[in-house]
Amino acid sequence: MARWIQFPDWADGTARLLHNALNKAFYLRDDLIDICRSVGLPPHEFDWGQPAAQLWLGITRDCADAGRLKELIEHVKGRCPAVGGDLDTVLSARNTGIEWYTTRERHLALLLGPGCARAVLDRRELRAHLLDLVHRQYPVLTITGEPGTGKSYSRYLIHHIAGDPALDCEFRTIDVEDDFYDRVDAAGFMTVLATRLGLDSAFDVDRHTEQARTVRELVNLFVGRFSTLPRRLRWVFIDGLDRPQVAPDVHMAVARLAKEVEAGQLFNTRLIVTGHSGEFAPPVMEVLRHEELSGLTTSHVHGFFRGLADHTGQPISDNELEELAEAVLAEADLADLALLGAAASRAAHIRFSSGGEP
Repeated sequence: MARWIQFPDWADGTARLLHNALNKAFYLRDDLIDICRSVGLPPHEFDWGQPAAQLWLGITRDCADAGRLKELIEHVKGRCPAVGGDLDTVLSARNTGIEWYTTRERHLALLLGPGCARAVLDRRELRAHLLDLVHRQYPVLTITGEPGTGKSYSRYLIHHIAGDPALDCEFRTIDVEDDFYDRVDAAGFMTVLATRLGLDSAFDVDRHTEQARTVRELVNLFVGRFSTLPRRLRWVFIDGLDRPQVAPDVHMAVARLAKEVEAGQLFNTRLIVTGHSGEFAPPVMEVLRHEELSGLTTSHVHGFFRGLADHTGQPISDNELEELAEAVLAEADLADLALLGAAASRAAHIRFSSGGEP
């Protein structure tokens, strides 16, 4: 069973113990800046106007990503022996949950969900774009591709990133296929979006005029209501805009929402959409990331198992890779992502879950 400091679970009791001890030890800004310098973190990357308890969440996460979490803990322990007992507990802790697989960097995860039951193969470009949403503040991401290439499946990785406790993000999803029984127009779409965010969903607009005017009125009302929400980070994922029941004015509404996001009118919001036609205003194109999906290949299956071998520290031979890939593809077709992911996950558990203990 891996040591907690190697693969920290930021939502468990060990993480709470660590952050409580760090916050007791040092809570003045100058001390925290000095500690960052001592462990090699660039102080200019932090917003020092935050409370110390919030700053420690970012500092520990960055140290873990850089492989310096143990160094940070030892440094604080040396400077403040009073919290040494709690920090020793953290240093000796091991991951005890059923999820045997974790990664230092959340966006690199190949297995997701309770029990690590869902596999994510490939998606290198999506992983990079999600980092841009988190760190470089690109606010709009679009995902396109033919049916069956994984646009909807993207939600699992996106939710995994958004669920990072250090991000403190509110995540909301609209799934066209599940949320609408038949044809959906802009008014119906904006009603569901407002409802998901806890806003007044009654839109009194003229629906018997040109579509562009109706959409503009709908979005203007939405933006005004959005301004009453508590100011926090929100990720909104809209899936399935290429479904046949989606009216053209829904695409117009999404494009206008993206423009409002780019203009800062929807405070600290990230907009992620699949299947959109791609017609955005020029300012949006400057802050937009786009992933065009194509089908998976056998090499992606090989890459999945190579990645697991690397993450768990368990070497794997080329022959084993071939055998694992053949076993997975005997159960599932490359075009069936749900079935393929389940088969790959089962094979991964059999091969890797019992080994790799440091």
